[in-house]
Amino acid sequence: MDTPPDSLGEMPPLSDRATPAYPIASVENTLRILLLLGERDRLSLADVAAELDIARSSAHRLMAMLTYYDFVRQDSASRAFRPGAALVDVGLSAVRALDIRALARPVLTELAASTEMTAHLALPRGRDILYVDGVESRRTIRAALRTGDTLPAHVTGVGKALLATLSDDQLRQMYRDAPPQAVTDKSVSSVEALIKEAHKARKAGYGVNRGESEPGVLSLGVAVSLPEPGMFAGLGLVCPEATADPEWEPRIAARLQAAAAELAREMSVYRS
Repeated sequence: MDTPPDSLGEMPPLSDRATPAYPIASVENTLRILLLLGERDRLSLADVAAELDIARSSAHRLMAMLTYYDFVRQDSASRAFRPGAALVDVGLSAVRALDIRALARPVLTELAASTEMTAHLALPRGRDILYVDGVESRRTIRAALRTGDTLPAHVTGVGKALLATLSDDQLRQMYRDAPPQAVTDKSVSSVEALIKEAHKARKAGYGVNRGESEPGVLSLGVAVSLPEPGMFAGLGLVCPEATADPEWEPRIAARLQAAAAELAREMSVYRS
């Protein structure tokens, strides 16, 4: 099947792919549930039944099996389903195969120690980023790890850096069906505003988030070129705004850019 991802890991829409010759409804429904979990934080049983256009009893059986294998977990209070540990592990398996986490771990550890900020390794997933590893700051007041979480790329420093690796036309195509959604009152909420942010990131060599993903949180990120042509990972540093001094941005940008160059060299040597 010739359906390669684009440079941000986004697969073509289902309507553009060849339909399997012998589709299996139960397998298709299960896979659609997993895709829905990639788009939403939580799913109710009613959501599953409505999205798949199946009976609630059928939805219950599918979710029970996914729960059994820990692909989903059900909240005891709300009864909603969220991604389970097995789903996260499967999502990270490709990263393990690249050994990028192993190569990046010393870099993350040094970044967290030298900056007293929480360091993250992220991979692009279409309009989102997936945090695949991280090292927490030792400060008492610190930003928490997000390993296994996804966030909209346009509200994070590392996400902006990754979006900036695309052209303006690619960004317009990516957001053609819906504009970026504001998460806080500081987030961009239009394609043209996002493109302006991408221009800033390209010129500076890094992306900055000032309270756009969460009030009172600062983050800065850079893109790291992978050995595969046109593919990128991201390194990011995040901290509470209250712990940052006025000169934090140029200092942290320089540290991240040096770390990105080091990681790129490590990966190049590893693959050679």
